[in-house]
Amino acid sequence: MLGYAPLLGLFFLNLWGRPHYQFFPWALLGAGFLAWIRGKELSRPFVPGDRKVTMFLQGVSFLLLGLATVSWSPWLACLAALTGLVAAIWGRGGSKLLNAMLPALILLLIIIPPPLLADNLLIQQMRVLAVRGSSSVLDSLGVIHALSGNVIEIPGQRLLVDEACSGINSVLVLLACALFYGLWRRRSPLHILLSLVNALGIVLLGNLARITLGAWVKFRYGIDILTGTVHQVAGLLLFPTYIGIILSMDQLLAYLLNPIRRRRQRPGLVATVEEAQVGRIPPGMPRGWVRVMGCAFALVGLVSLGLAWAHHKQAIAKAVQLQPALRFDASFTMPDQIGEWKRLPTEVPPLQKVETVGVRSQVWHYRLGDMQVSLALDYPFRGYHSLEGCYALSGWHLLERRSGGGSGTNGSLPYVEVHMQNNMGMHGILWFSLVDERNRWLTGAAYVPTLSERLRQRIQLGGESEFVSYQIQVLATGFNPMRPAEQEQVLRFFKEGRRILWQQLSGQIQRQT
Repeated sequence: MLGYAPLLGLFFLNLWGRPHYQFFPWALLGAGFLAWIRGKELSRPFVPGDRKVTMFLQGVSFLLLGLATVSWSPWLACLAALTGLVAAIWGRGGSKLLNAMLPALILLLIIIPPPLLADNLLIQQMRVLAVRGSSSVLDSLGVIHALSGNVIEIPGQRLLVDEACSGINSVLVLLACALFYGLWRRRSPLHILLSLVNALGIVLLGNLARITLGAWVKFRYGIDILTGTVHQVAGLLLFPTYIGIILSMDQLLAYLLNPIRRRRQRPGLVATVEEAQVGRIPPGMPRGWVRVMGCAFALVGLVSLGLAWAHHKQAIAKAVQLQPALRFDASFTMPDQIGEWKRLPTEVPPLQKVETVGVRSQVWHYRLGDMQVSLALDYPFRGYHSLEGCYALSGWHLLERRSGGGSGTNGSLPYVEVHMQNNMGMHGILWFSLVDERNRWLTGAAYVPTLSERLRQRIQLGGESEFVSYQIQVLATGFNPMRPAEQEQVLRFFKEGRRILWQQLSGQIQRQT
């Protein structure tokens, strides 16, 4: 317990910070309930499993825990704890007890986030499907709208579809409910799989109907039901409705998959005479092995506690260091003309929206002939910020990405150039650079750390992997692709605008870190 406790506690603390995993206490209670009811059905005494298997599983758990401690990975520590739990179950009651505890172990797996943020990708993909399905229904209802990524635009209004799709965040909760109910009622694997697919479909259709109704009511009557109190009340009503549909579908599947119920003797309820004989019970674990493994796990736990204290102190120091050095009352102004580009008085040009997600942002718009561009300063960011992802989530399809510049004078500073196109047929080109308070331009090849730097950062508990950064970008859009000569003109504008903004930035930074 001492070995697992530090990183396992951090794992649950991190899990609580993710809204779609905040149901995990109920999942733990559900797993305990399943283990309790299945354990009561087993005969006593338990027959221990093969001790070689137990020792192997304990060794695997120890190696995983050691690796998790070195890399400071709560996720890997959770896998180590689950492996250790399987080892304890096998060592206590062998295959019979493990089979009985299998439903509880399966339910525990749902609170372990998959690698590579696959859960976030699932939620985002379901949101995309809901928005696109809603757009098709709105077409049939005659609602004039434009679809741009996850945003539905009707005349004079941009619908906050991300907020309307907040019910999709409960998809993991509904999957956990469907899984728990199926395991509790001892449904077949096929039955449980169909119930999980049904839960996904319910959430998808529910949010599709919600978005469609909200857009239709807003278009016809000017009433917004996708935000505010109405939106919150709808979410509270939808969840029990989803649960009711899941239970109803479970009964339908039970009828379709088992039209004729057969009486089956539940395995493991009656112990054979041989198993009940004490002489036939395999020997337990060697005491020497138990002492060695106990001391080893306890030692890893003590090391984890020490590392946790070191990480805590470093987090406090880093929080102080990551305070923006820019003056709180910093202000930025741009000239009325940059080269041949003249500044526009309009606040937001039509059909051109710059993606800014920083705490503070400022945008200026310029025109040269038929070309119109937007220059933006966005800050502060914690570490490196990938601007391409923001535009991808807004409906832009990234066609080409290339890095330019190098290091040295302003003209050769690194930048990224991204060519894009959206669903309305518009073309866009984005130029952006990222700079920190040490005057390090981090965009492009200049930012990619080497393998040795990554290892050094890991040994130093993070090293200098985080910093305060500022982002400068220029966006140019149009319904026709931009010619090479025009691209060169905009690039020169970007470099000059970047120089002007960096001069103002560096002049208002109170300390250089």
